[in-house]
Amino acid sequence: MFTFSRSFTGTKEFLNPMSKNYRYLLAGGAALLIAAFAIFYSTRVGQSEVTRTQLQSWIKQDAIIKAEVTPTVYPGIYQVSGERKEGAKTTAFSLSTHLEEAEIKALYENKSVEILIPGQGMKADMIKVVPIILTGALLVFLLYYQLNMGKGKSHMIRERPTTRFSDVAGVDEAKAEVAEVVDFLKNPAKYKTFGGKLPKGILLIGPPGTGKTLLAKAIAGEAQANFFSAHGSDFNEVFVGVGAKRIRELFKQARKNAPAIIFIDEVDCLGKKRRADSNSELQQTNNALLAAMDGFENSEGIVVVAATNRPEDLDDALMRPGRFDRKVQVLLPDMKGRAEILAVQAKNKPISNKEKSLAVLAQSTSELSGADLAAILNEAAIMSAQKNHTEIHMAELEEARDKVRWGKERKSMVLRKAEREMVAYHEAGHTIVNLNKTLLPPLYKVSIIPRGQALGTTTMLPTEDHNIYMKTFILEQLSVLMGGRAAERVFYGATTNGAHGDLNSAKDLAKNMIHHWGMGDKLYYQVDHSDAEEEINRLLEQADKEAYDLVLKEKENTHKLAQALLKHETLTREEVLALLHENKHPQPRITVDCVLN
Repeated sequence: MFTFSRSFTGTKEFLNPMSKNYRYLLAGGAALLIAAFAIFYSTRVGQSEVTRTQLQSWIKQDAIIKAEVTPTVYPGIYQVSGERKEGAKTTAFSLSTHLEEAEIKALYENKSVEILIPGQGMKADMIKVVPIILTGALLVFLLYYQLNMGKGKSHMIRERPTTRFSDVAGVDEAKAEVAEVVDFLKNPAKYKTFGGKLPKGILLIGPPGTGKTLLAKAIAGEAQANFFSAHGSDFNEVFVGVGAKRIRELFKQARKNAPAIIFIDEVDCLGKKRRADSNSELQQTNNALLAAMDGFENSEGIVVVAATNRPEDLDDALMRPGRFDRKVQVLLPDMKGRAEILAVQAKNKPISNKEKSLAVLAQSTSELSGADLAAILNEAAIMSAQKNHTEIHMAELEEARDKVRWGKERKSMVLRKAEREMVAYHEAGHTIVNLNKTLLPPLYKVSIIPRGQALGTTTMLPTEDHNIYMKTFILEQLSVLMGGRAAERVFYGATTNGAHGDLNSAKDLAKNMIHHWGMGDKLYYQVDHSDAEEEINRLLEQADKEAYDLVLKEKENTHKLAQALLKHETLTREEVLALLHENKHPQPRITVDCVLN
């Protein structure tokens, strides 16, 4: 499958310690340093350091028989090295000092002294040449850096994706919409007869994990087109103009390898609204993308596919027809879609009673994405392997689902006896209120084993997906959320901080009812309207009172359930109903107040 993540890494490739260019640069720099070291220090080997006073004394005594005077990089400072007479032998000396013109002249006039005149000789020439060489090398490096900025080996085409539409499940409507583009790439003549033009761009909109990238690969695979993949952040750089150049390079490579699919993930990092973003580099890169999508003809066989979960952040100019002609919603799968995704992901997994197990799993994973479902099956496979099973059983699937949704069980967490009892009564309160409701999904299981940030969980299992929620349905949800707090008040006469998450969820739900769904006595257009806040508080207080009355009425059953939880830690719906001698779940009523999801 062809894709290049972290595209356009020319500069990074050049500076990569593993790259050939970087090694050449390092070797050249090391050679220059070694040469400079050899030139400036070769004459000092075997020499002794002397003082300026000693040098002046030797000059007056004509004791110096050989001397080299070489200027340093500092004005008036010279490196003096040579030999002097010391009885019957000669001794080498060296020092760096300030020399007056008279002192240099005295050395020069001494006929017995071999002297290198300042500014002459190989060492003096090197002092002049080395800065020029270093400056030239720096200019060459900067020129190479500029020319290769935005380029990289990742532009090379390796192979076309092998992903097909059969590998993408749970998004039938999205597949149907993009299938037209695939057919156009395969049979352009059929559409040109009617004057049809290939869409330039397809914008995939949906939550994370719903399969947008997989769908883009499937488009390229079905159309037998080359696939270029990049992330929106790949075009963001500190230097102005780099991102724009990378955009141009991407489209240039796509034209050379048409038919091609250019996929830009998280395009909102690249195509933000220009008014809202004052970053000149991002604006220039955005302008380059706009110009590039206008700069190729529909007949070139290039389609830009972009993905985002924040379409409201995209620039209006990028969203107009002629650039992104198609906006395709890739939403969370429904129950049928989840079953299809699980079937695709479970092809090579040995699952016990596969059809029934996957059907139950699809039913109990509402609001989970395709990526979540794949993670559940993978976690179940790992658990089964650790237990040395030959097949994946429903127990592992349920444990994996709970782990992905709420986090791993914290079996090592030790609660004090009193705290554990409080958790049991809290979860029993949620359960008792749920069993007394008629519209909510039925109870699935209740547990006091800590998981994630929760010390206990009460799980309901929807029998079908809901898109429209009645007001009475939401009011029952509020009551169930208050059930744990109500049980604390009934059995302990006070509340604990264990209801923190329940209260936050209840407050958010009540706010949505009043501010966004129009379920209050009036319609409010101001978020902080005092009457609206009063209605929100009234909803919460009514739910709290209703839950308290129910738990108080069912105090004996609540106590019985809490004690069973302390003994068994986890109870299924069947075990709870057997304990409470219940045998049916009431049928739902129909009311007219509702809200669109």
